[in-house]
Amino acid sequence: MVMAANHMRTDPDAAKRAWRSPWAALILVALLAGCDKGTGSSAGRALEAQAVTDFTATTELFVEFAPLIAGERTTFAAHFTRLHDYKPVTEGTLDVVLSGGDAPTERFRIETLRAPGIFAPTVAPRAAGERRLQLVLTAPGLEVEHDLGAIVVHASREAAAQARRSPSPQGEIGFLKEQQWQTDFAIEEVRRMPLRESVTAPATVRASSEGAFIVAAPAPGLVRARGTFPVLGGEVERGQILATLVPHLGVGADSASLQVALVSARNAATLAKTEVERMERLFAQQAVSARRLDEARANHQVSLSQLQAAEQRMSQLGGDGQGGIELRAPIGGTLAQVHVGNGAAVDQGAPLFHIVDRRELWLEVQVAESDAARLQTPTGAAFELPGLAEPVEIRAGNGGRLVGVGQVIDARSHSVPVIFAMRDPDPRIVLNQVVQARIFTGAERDALSVPVTAVIDDGGQRVVYVMRGGESFSRIPVRLGDRDGDRIEVLEGLTAGDRIVSRGAIQVRLAAATPEAMGHGHAH
Repeated sequence: MVMAANHMRTDPDAAKRAWRSPWAALILVALLAGCDKGTGSSAGRALEAQAVTDFTATTELFVEFAPLIAGERTTFAAHFTRLHDYKPVTEGTLDVVLSGGDAPTERFRIETLRAPGIFAPTVAPRAAGERRLQLVLTAPGLEVEHDLGAIVVHASREAAAQARRSPSPQGEIGFLKEQQWQTDFAIEEVRRMPLRESVTAPATVRASSEGAFIVAAPAPGLVRARGTFPVLGGEVERGQILATLVPHLGVGADSASLQVALVSARNAATLAKTEVERMERLFAQQAVSARRLDEARANHQVSLSQLQAAEQRMSQLGGDGQGGIELRAPIGGTLAQVHVGNGAAVDQGAPLFHIVDRRELWLEVQVAESDAARLQTPTGAAFELPGLAEPVEIRAGNGGRLVGVGQVIDARSHSVPVIFAMRDPDPRIVLNQVVQARIFTGAERDALSVPVTAVIDDGGQRVVYVMRGGESFSRIPVRLGDRDGDRIEVLEGLTAGDRIVSRGAIQVRLAAATPEAMGHGHAH
């Protein structure tokens, strides 16, 4: 079987790393067979193909080609990918340049693509020896040079066949460029970068200190609707009447007794008023003293007060459906709990309505005593919720704020509370929800990290996929550390300069599981 020696370059000055691509071999057999027929030398003998992967700041090149032989034609398969969206280059001009080695510079140009992302230039070098190989791409808004370094142009096919090849690493997974371009895929170089230090601890989501209120029954009685009875999840305004409470009255305070008392009070008030008017006429005729007039007026005021009290007691009975003690919302917000229904009998102090102002919620984190010393000036917090793809992050000064850090260790839980406030939280966050939170301590350190999307759970083991060449990947188990937003620290398994699959790792995993399905369709 024909194998392919491949070299991976992270930049023009980096050393090449050897690898083999089973896909390149299958593709280039036909190309090499065509070369044999065209030259007539060493007919039937296929040479080991080579493939190189190289990166610039804006593009990735994955190129496959047979060994170069002076006087013979060799067709390249050059795959160009734009790194900003990891999609193929769709137009442009490609120059393959051979220079150096005490020979004139040779340039081979092609101005059309064989397929999206793929140029197929034909190179026919005239001079043998060590040459410098460059592929220069010119496209709208793009001009890049991929310097592949030194390459040998062999004097004959026999010399090419005897050339030493690099060994092939084991455990590779083939995933074609055409497949990468058709999925949500991306590659990222592993590097050290600032990472916020953090501690993890259990936490509870709750209302702010002034953002929750429980409306309780001020007396025993019956709860009655005033219009539409409040429902769970409904919005209420400050001062809004939620319902009325018809108190249970004492002995002798039934409806008939209260009606008699009300009529009596009205009659007494009428008689008192008449007496005041009579005393005023007599006083004007100097028939009574001023003291008698003042007494009449005082009796009138007492009778009016008694009438008002009788009317209030009668209204509290609620016989017309509009009476009773008004139960008003002390704050505006959402009805988080409705403990009663219309007509329910309640005792004094029974909770009726729980109102929460969701414009600001608090995350109360219980940091373990052993981690409390690591807290400097906490800058934020994050926690995960089932159903949400990304963690909920609270950043001080960006829709969040640090409410406070406890100064006393709780004797029972051996923890210290840290409270963060979040403005306009996601409506899917539920009050009293218990979550696992991460508090960012305020300190930073440089660490190797990868996007969270690069890590997948493969049978209980956390793994990433490292690119060995443009279409070749290895499965690498990793040990992870702290998470900072959408990035996570890698403690073991990777080194700086590795290029990992940052998006589309699950597709590479599928390619490894079903290579017969994922390896077809190389469009050259």
